[in-house]
Amino acid sequence: MKLSQLLSSIGHSSGAEMDITALTCDSRTVIPGALFVAIPGTHADGVKYISQAVAQGAAAVVSPVSLPCSVPLFVVENPRQALAHLAAAFYGHPAKGLTLIGITGTKGKTTTAHMVRDILLCAGYPTGMIGTMGAYVGREKWANCPNTTPEPLLLHRLLHDMVEQGCTHVVMEVSSQAMKHHRLAGLTFAAGVFLNISPDHIGPGEHADYAEYTACKAAFFAQCAAAVGNGEDMAWPQMAPQLPPEAPVTTFGFSPSCGVQGVTVAPVETSTALGSRFTVAGCDTPYTISLPGRHHVQDALAAVAVCRQLSLPEEAIRQGLEHATVPGRAQVFPNDRGIRVVVDYAHNAASFRAILSCLHCYPHGKIIVVFGAGGNRPPMRRLDMAQVAAELADYAMVTTDNPRWEPVEDICRQITQALGRQIPWEVLYDRKEAIRHALDLAQPGDMVALLGKGHEGYIETCGRREPFSEWAVLEEYFHTSL
Repeated sequence: MKLSQLLSSIGHSSGAEMDITALTCDSRTVIPGALFVAIPGTHADGVKYISQAVAQGAAAVVSPVSLPCSVPLFVVENPRQALAHLAAAFYGHPAKGLTLIGITGTKGKTTTAHMVRDILLCAGYPTGMIGTMGAYVGREKWANCPNTTPEPLLLHRLLHDMVEQGCTHVVMEVSSQAMKHHRLAGLTFAAGVFLNISPDHIGPGEHADYAEYTACKAAFFAQCAAAVGNGEDMAWPQMAPQLPPEAPVTTFGFSPSCGVQGVTVAPVETSTALGSRFTVAGCDTPYTISLPGRHHVQDALAAVAVCRQLSLPEEAIRQGLEHATVPGRAQVFPNDRGIRVVVDYAHNAASFRAILSCLHCYPHGKIIVVFGAGGNRPPMRRLDMAQVAAELADYAMVTTDNPRWEPVEDICRQITQALGRQIPWEVLYDRKEAIRHALDLAQPGDMVALLGKGHEGYIETCGRREPFSEWAVLEEYFHTSL
C-alpha cells in the first residue's frame, strides 16, 4: 500500500511516495519498508525504539513527538488512535462491509455474544465473533486473542479475514480498556449493548477509578447507530446520552418499564445442563436457555432485545437461544455418580453470588466450591469472593487460580482468613488435586462448583502459562474412578 493512502487516514500527506510493506507498533517485528507507529505504553515507550525500527528497515515513522530521523516522521497527538485508523486503511477498511454488534458490560459479555452469534447463524447470516475466547468464523475457532477486544492491528486483520470468509455480521465484546486505548477508533456499530457495570478493572495498568471505568464504557455508545441497555442498571442513564440523537434505543430487564421485559423464570435441568425457561411480556411462548439463573436470563433478554432491534425473525431468536452454549459458563460435566459438577468462569464477588445463588434453585445436597483468586489484582476481590462462598456454599476447597507474580500461599492465606470459621475449608495448592479431593468428598446429590478458570486452558505463574484444563481433569477423574 502507498504511504500516502495510509497517511490520509490520519490527516497527513507525504511528499515522498513509497510502498509500505507492513504496519507495526512493535520494533521487533519491523521489516524493510514497514511503517512504524511509536506508542507510549505502560511498560515501554515506543519513541525509544524508533532508532531500532529504522535500523531494521522502517520506511517511515508515526510518533507523538518530533525528533531527528533519517526516514520521514509524522507527528500525531494520539498515536493509539492513529494506529486504529492506519490499521483500518492498511487492511482495506473491512468493517465497511460488515454489520458490527458490540457488547459491553462488567459481566455477561461472552455469554451474550455467544447467544447473539447463534441467533444470527440461525437467521442465516454468516457471522464472526471476537471476544474473550478468541475469534470465530461461525462456530469455528479462527484465532486466539490476547485481549477481550484485540489491538487494532489484530482486530482489523481478523475483520479482513472474516470478510474474506463471507461473513456479513460480526459480534464483538467491547472492553473498557479497548475504549480507553482507542482500539475501536473509526468503527461504527449497527447496535451496541450495555449489560451492567460494577467496580472492577480498577488499579495499576487498568483504570484509575470507577468514574474513569464508567466513562470508558459510556464512550462506546457514541460509535453506535442504535443501542439496547439494561433498564435496571443505575449506570444506563450515563450510557444513553452518548448515543447520536437519532439512534433508536430499547431497554431490557424485569421491570415493567423495560421495552423487553422478562416476566417469569423457572429452572430446568437435563443430564448435561442446568438451564432456564423464561417468558417475555407480550409473548406467550417461553424461551429456553442451557444456562441457569436470573443473571443468564438477563443476558438472554439483552440478546432478544438487540436481535429484535436488528429485525431478526422470532423463530431464529428462539432457536439460537435454545442451542447456544458457552464453554466454561455454568457448564455441567455429566457423570454417573449422581454428583452435579459445574465449571464456571466466576472470578469476582458478583459472579460468585450469581452462580452460587442459582445453584440453590435446583435440588441439591451440599455445595462444595473449589476456587482461588488471581494474583496482582486488588486483594479486596479475593476477600469478597470468600465472603460470598462462606454465605452460599457448604464447604470450600481453596487452591490456585492465576497467581501471576504473587505467591499462591499468600493468596490462599488471605482467602482462608476471610472464610474464618464460617464454613469448613481446606487448602490444596495443586488445583488438580484440589478438584479430585472435592470430588472424593462429594456424595450423590451434592454439587461441586469449580469457579474461576472456566474456559481457560492454563494457569499463569511468574509470566508463564502452563497448560491446564479442568475439563481434562474431570474426564480423567471419572474415567479412572469407574
